[in-house]
Amino acid sequence: MNMSTARIAILLLAAVAGQAALAADYGGYRGKGGMGAYKIEPNVYEYHYDKGFTGPDAAGWDPNLQFAWSRLGAAMTCGIPYDRAGVIAALVGKYQQDALTHGMNGIDFHAAQSKANPKFCTPERVEELKAMIPAFEKGDFPSRF
Repeated sequence: MNMSTARIAILLLAAVAGQAALAADYGGYRGKGGMGAYKIEPNVYEYHYDKGFTGPDAAGWDPNLQFAWSRLGAAMTCGIPYDRAGVIAALVGKYQQDALTHGMNGIDFHAAQSKANPKFCTPERVEELKAMIPAFEKGDFPSRF
């Protein structure tokens, strides 16, 4: 094998290994349709928590609302207190629906998903939540999608 062929082979192997490492972060899940499963696997939930609940995985809801719900549910899972009634009132003001929808269908659903993964509350996620929740309590919900 000549030198340029060896370099190409090494680059190809590195690319394949890099792709495998990226897929391994979420157990091979590629980001489409997993949130519609009867039993949502922890790696599927983590993928969408990290990258967004979009397309069919937003289940018909505004992806930015799913983002807020997921962070509020994660705060419950990770033991970060917040004014639930106040935040839900702010969600009703911004996204309509009623308090029950935001509480049970939104926040509590996401809390159950994050709670199903004993490794969910990483130091990075906890720090993100501690920084974000005060803005949510003021009714400031980011638009990321």
